[in-house]
Amino acid sequence: MAEDQSADTPTQESGEEIHFHEHARDQAVQQIRTYGQELIRESVATAKTRRHPLVLQKDVQYASHRLHTEFRNRKNVLFQFMGAGLIGVFLQGFTAEMLTAEPNLWAVVVYVVVGFSGLFGVFWSLIR
Repeated sequence: MAEDQSADTPTQESGEEIHFHEHARDQAVQQIRTYGQELIRESVATAKTRRHPLVLQKDVQYASHRLHTEFRNRKNVLFQFMGAGLIGVFLQGFTAEMLTAEPNLWAVVVYVVVGFSGLFGVFWSLIR
């Protein structure tokens, strides 16, 4: 059975020719189409907001930047929520463990590690 010609298209990567598997190429094409549609919609919305009679190159650049930063913002919000949740687990667990008559050392260590992980997640999202 003959291989699909689109799967045989080579790409240059550090001097070697690398071929796409048929399914990988289809996935890449689908991702490009999806992003292209989002970029066009965002570019048109930007041009309308700026009251341009047609979509300009700077509208497309701005739209591309917004789509990229929107993705980063979603990721940062996820880090913030996860970090805040871990800090909450630390505060509740550490306090409860320390208020017991005989605190379990390993539980305290685990809660401290969870707390530092939460702080790292929150601060990481803030510096990015």
